[in-house]
Amino acid sequence: MTLSLDKKISVRLWLSAALITAMILFAELLGEKEIIFPEIAALAVGAWLSPKLPWETNRMKILLLLSLSAGIGYVLSAYVNLPLYFKILLGMILCMVLLLLSRTTMLPLISACILPILTEADSFIYPVSVMVLTAVIVSGQALLETTKLKEVHHYQPVVCDIRTEFVRWLLIILSVSIMAGAALWLDTRFMIAPPLIVMLCELSYTDSKARNKPWQILFLTAFAAFAGAYARILFCGILHFPLFLPALLVSALILCFMTILKLYFPPAAAIAILPFIINEQALFLYPVQVTTGSIVFISLAMLFGKLLKGCSK
Repeated sequence: MTLSLDKKISVRLWLSAALITAMILFAELLGEKEIIFPEIAALAVGAWLSPKLPWETNRMKILLLLSLSAGIGYVLSAYVNLPLYFKILLGMILCMVLLLLSRTTMLPLISACILPILTEADSFIYPVSVMVLTAVIVSGQALLETTKLKEVHHYQPVVCDIRTEFVRWLLIILSVSIMAGAALWLDTRFMIAPPLIVMLCELSYTDSKARNKPWQILFLTAFAAFAGAYARILFCGILHFPLFLPALLVSALILCFMTILKLYFPPAAAIAILPFIINEQALFLYPVQVTTGSIVFISLAMLFGKLLKGCSK
């Protein structure tokens, strides 16, 4: 029996929501918060929910790059004796090298690397969790393609103009360095939440379809931040429900919202799940910080795209 397009999307949506919820439930049962990898929501959107894979990569490279970048982030956080600001910049530079050498556009690896640095993670559980969860994602993607529930992706190694990429990454790293300095000085570190850095990189590409919808991207990201933070405040802080229940609600809500808008933007999904690992005291201002960072990064990305378009001519 062949499923209709709407039913295929529905299957992919609820599988994605189930994976996100299961991750948080498992972390809650074991009492290990570092099992929660918010970027798994972004990977679920890209590899499962979205009609087409938004990154130029293959399954093996997804697994290797995410695992390696998570390991780099963990080592920088736990073992490198540098101020947080310089760890972030070093992590960004290493991510740039990984992307260029791998000939992919697997931008979520940036979030996998920067997240443990920003949250100051010090447990090896984090990179192990990333590897296991990413293996589930790529296995699920293979199953969805085999059963024709999702379009098959054919990887074409990225061929880039060296001058353009040099200018792109120079602009990105300069922007992150300035924003990180301001965010850490003002104690508003979620202005540089890792998915927002991924957003900056994604929107800097002139062929990114998301560049045509900057206002919708801003609204979706702000809504995701508000939904994630205040769902946790309401259901866990006030009603004392277990963490996985608001996680199920938020993930289903964001994924449905993306489907209705036909705007499958992976960083927004990660922004919705990030509140489930941060300190409760940071939840109230989390949406404000994320929205502020989104405005700055989207504006910069739109500007960079125009500059890079001229650079490549």
